[in-house]
Amino acid sequence: MRLALLLPALCLPGLMSAETVLLRKSGNPTVVTFEYITQDEETIMVKLPGRDGVLVYRWSELDQDHAKTNNPRIWEERTLLLRPPEAEAMKKPVDEDPFAAAAKPNSPQDLSKNLLSELSEGLKGLSATLVSVAARESNTDELTFWRAYDELRRLSNRTNATEPEVAKAPEEAEEKAGKPAPKNATKSKSAQSSRSAAQSAELSAMAAKARADAEKNVRPFSGLGYLRMLADSSKMRTAWAVLRRASEDRRLIVAALRRQDAAAAELYERIQDKTAKGEIAVFRRAMTNLADGLEKVTRESTAMESSLSSDAQAVLAKLPR
Repeated sequence: MRLALLLPALCLPGLMSAETVLLRKSGNPTVVTFEYITQDEETIMVKLPGRDGVLVYRWSELDQDHAKTNNPRIWEERTLLLRPPEAEAMKKPVDEDPFAAAAKPNSPQDLSKNLLSELSEGLKGLSATLVSVAARESNTDELTFWRAYDELRRLSNRTNATEPEVAKAPEEAEEKAGKPAPKNATKSKSAQSSRSAAQSAELSAMAAKARADAEKNVRPFSGLGYLRMLADSSKMRTAWAVLRRASEDRRLIVAALRRQDAAAAELYERIQDKTAKGEIAVFRRAMTNLADGLEKVTRESTAMESSLSSDAQAVLAKLPR
């Protein structure tokens, strides 16, 4: 619900003029005008007008009183982001959900089904702007990254996510999704400038599809899709790069794992069957390891945890086929 408030800034960069934001650092009287991109609880992402470089500043290092006075709309977004999540929960009766009791597991198989259901819920992924940022951060050619991102959509198996109609260039149709681009920045720029018309059209179509999905609040991704991509060692870098920026998706996946871990702990104490207890213990360890690993995937992390792939495989192995 929180990130839905950011859609105008995130998803329509080509349809409206860039929103400006006036910022200054604490103890420094210099005020700089930026183009606003997005923000989360701890940071704000901006760029200088007319430049491509994306800048990220921590709110803690900025003069927040100045920001509040000079950027009322952006500060309103920040206020909503910082609102304690329990505030909304207190408005609803504890027993409002009539399906809550039915979801209580009575066997290891019930745990697996419940987790699969939660991981199949729709997630937003990234805006078109942030896909470009994630591609640069992972040192991947933007078109290659978009193709891998589209693969994440397919792996998510969301019925409300339609496939973008794009024409792939024949010479790159068999390129493996997620393959990193050359580390040499000059080569990367040269490759981008030499794209064929079909490749440029493909990139533009996928970006337009992402913007349209966000505008219509379509959630084409799922936790299941992320886990499937993480479990594939040849593609996991793309999932990792997306999760670094898609903080809301990451939190929802971790929350699902934590909830089912708590349900598994309660079931473990309730049942007597030793075989079932053993299965639950293994499942709990897999969920805990994966949740712990995903919590380390933040914008500040610079190294991808090699254990993420095996942790995702362990959880997927326990889910119904």
